[in-house]
Amino acid sequence: MKIKWETLAISLLAMVVFSVGCLWFVKNYELKEIDSYTGYRGEARTNDLFAARLFLKRMGIPTTRKDALLSLPDTNTVIVLNTGRYTLTPQKTQALLAWVAAGGHLVTRARIDYASETELEADEENQQKPETEDRDALQQALQVEIGASQLLDEEDLPFSLQLVRQPKPLQLDVSFFNELLTNNPAAKSYQAKQKNFLLQIPQGQGLISLAATLEFVENHQIDEADHAEFFWWLLHSHRDDFKEVWLINQDTLPGLSTLLIQYAWPVLWMVALLLLACFWALIPRFGAFIPEPIPERRRILEHIKASGQFMWKQQATGKSQLLASTRQTIRQAARAQIPGWQWLDISQQTEQLLQYLKLQPDQTSVLHHLLTAPQLTDTEFIRLLQLANSLRKTT
Repeated sequence: MKIKWETLAISLLAMVVFSVGCLWFVKNYELKEIDSYTGYRGEARTNDLFAARLFLKRMGIPTTRKDALLSLPDTNTVIVLNTGRYTLTPQKTQALLAWVAAGGHLVTRARIDYASETELEADEENQQKPETEDRDALQQALQVEIGASQLLDEEDLPFSLQLVRQPKPLQLDVSFFNELLTNNPAAKSYQAKQKNFLLQIPQGQGLISLAATLEFVENHQIDEADHAEFFWWLLHSHRDDFKEVWLINQDTLPGLSTLLIQYAWPVLWMVALLLLACFWALIPRFGAFIPEPIPERRRILEHIKASGQFMWKQQATGKSQLLASTRQTIRQAARAQIPGWQWLDISQQTEQLLQYLKLQPDQTSVLHHLLTAPQLTDTEFIRLLQLANSLRKTT
């Protein structure tokens, strides 16, 4: 019974401690909701017009995302081209203008390129310096140039724009853009701080809406000011009965060959000429290969013969050395075959050698000359070698 009372006391103490801890936690801590920026997720991370597509679908407008302007839709479609048009070749530009002239509506932004960092710094320092983009075929066709950059103050924001079909002015909160300059008398301009922000240029039966920037319809700004409503009226500024909207947010790069031909044709010409020059220099070397001789070992007699010819013709003392060596060989062979050879004088040696070799008596003077003359001609030296060879064979 005593154990049960101790267990009950411990349980009550634990409950009291737990209750006191809960009261302390509730009194010192409070549950609050905190908004934390997590960034875009999914398609919104790569598609700046993702929120615009959701907005238009909620407004009942069929909207399609396109990764590039690979083909053209029917003229009852509005194309929103939010790219730098780097892959829009002059041929594609003419096809796009023909589509607009047939009744289409193109909404796009200006293309601004800086040739160098120095040009960008000059534009930042002097806002009145015009910057002309000459590489954009669409802006050239529309006679539109890029003017100085405009940075609006806080008191100038937001500014109001009212399109032709728009019942009331709507506010845009865009603090930075480049002014649009044009000499096209048909262009209607909409200004912010007396600087052209939007140009609407009729093209045949269609319309081109060229904005200085389309940042106001991108994910991070479409919910600010009246951006979404202004975008809706911008799409309806040409016709109300369009069927679909194409949203294009990125360019698909053309093939490498197209880029090289368009931007690096001088290099291609130089490489072609260099290859032609190299080919011309290598023409004399063309043809069948000369077969290499089969490797074989030379006989020792060939080496001896070659060495003897070299000594006889090239070296100054070679002839005398060969004569002395050949005559010494003859004497040694004769000493072994003719008894008492070493005690005979030169005349007697000649007679004995003549008899031993069975030569004619009239050859005595010739043999004596071969054995004693200080110099011999090539023919005589060959005859002396034949004599030594004959004596060697009889040994």
